Amino acid sequence: MPAPIGSPVTAVGPGTVIRIQHNGIGGLEMLVQHAGFIGVYSHLGLIAPLFAEGRKTIDGGERIGTVGHTGLTFGPHLYFGMIVNGRPVDPVPYLKVASCGADNVASGDKRIKATRVFTRD
Repeated sequence: MPAPIGSPVTAVGPGTVIRIQHNGIGGLEMLVQHAGFIGVYSHLGLIAPLFAEGRKTIDGGERIGTVGHTGLTFGPHLYFGMIVNGRPVDPVPYLKVASCGADNVASGDKRIKATRVFTRD
């Protein structure tokens, strides 16, 4: 999901931090156990201080970090993925957001292929 560097990233629901890591192409990321799924928040710029210092519980809508440009990216954005029963799934039907296909690319850059933001980098 494209956004300016420093934009707040909020948790999609309450949960528990599994880990914060630097994951190569995913850059700085936080894995959160939410009810029924693991949320993967990647390409973060910063982690909110409370979580960087070790806090584990997250409230829904709570700021967990900021949008960044870490890992392998073509610009600042948040990658949000979901893992359900050990398998990655497309979060679009769960979160009721628009798919990020060619019709939704804000930049108009023709080099960007029609793919969903939600497929693993």
